Amino acid sequence: MPVSFRPSLRRAALAALTGACLSAHAAATSLDFGVTYASPLGSPQAGLLVGRVGVSDVPLFGGQFGVGASNLALDASYARTLAIPPAGAVTSRTDLAVTWQGGLRLSSRVTGGLGPVALNVGGAYFTAPVTAFDPLAAWTLALADTRPSGWNADLTVRYRVSRTLIAVGGGEFGAQASGFLGVEGRQDLTQVVAPADPEVPDSEPETETVGTVTWRLGARAGQGVLGATAGVSYSTPAGFGVNVDALLGPDSLGLTASLGAADLFGEGSTLNLYGAYEPWRWAAVPVRFGLESALPAGPGTLTLDLRGGLDAQGAAGYGARVGYRLPLDALLNPAGEEGDGTP
Repeated sequence: MPVSFRPSLRRAALAALTGACLSAHAAATSLDFGVTYASPLGSPQAGLLVGRVGVSDVPLFGGQFGVGASNLALDASYARTLAIPPAGAVTSRTDLAVTWQGGLRLSSRVTGGLGPVALNVGGAYFTAPVTAFDPLAAWTLALADTRPSGWNADLTVRYRVSRTLIAVGGGEFGAQASGFLGVEGRQDLTQVVAPADPEVPDSEPETETVGTVTWRLGARAGQGVLGATAGVSYSTPAGFGVNVDALLGPDSLGLTASLGAADLFGEGSTLNLYGAYEPWRWAAVPVRFGLESALPAGPGTLTLDLRGGLDAQGAAGYGARVGYRLPLDALLNPAGEEGDGTP
């Protein structure tokens, strides 16, 4: 059974967080503040209020370290990118969170490539549900295992057949194992920006890329699922993108969609909308939707997340988070003045 942290351990954890903030390198580090309100799925409670403070992107051992504390849990992360010739860049990230009652969640992900092959592998082990650490986690577009305890893993392998064609395969393991195979293709959309020069023989008009269309075809089979998959994406250099993916089989149906836009509310702002309908999944919330946004505000960035969903019994849940990320150099040097070099 989970063991509660003693008050002295909680004070020590908060002191460690304060020390990380004070010792962090100002030019690379940010302070994170957030307040979350959630009405959990099927919960008779009126709602749950969570406050969190943390520090992120602290340079440590060649990577970036982060730590935070809320009234639910203490969390830490470490990410690093390594150049390993001839494999190219290998990126890894590990997250650890512990509730004040002793629940544990450890997850890690590694991505890398070797020639035409790219690999993405991740896994998690947990002794408490994901909502015990973050009450909005069950309603993200990316799947979140909502079981009270267990493990899961996933693997994706991509092989570049040509510049415009990629073969994809992989699987999900744990509560509901399944595998998938497919192909992806892309096509750049261009427009003429200057006509051909009539004084230069065989000259061609100048063009620029105005968008990219990506299509996906494949199949998925496993526990509780069997069907064909198809999807299409469209993106522009300006930061607008839309993705739609569908699964259709004898007893399986699924649809996910997302839309993203950059600079819609000013330079540096982002907006993402998403929705997912996957009734065949039993280890995750089958209906999920949300809005994620970020907007430069003063020296930092203001964020707003709105999320919700329906569980397998049709019970609804929803929540919202308001956050603010403040670069530490803006806090230590609010006027943005350069030092004069005087000791």
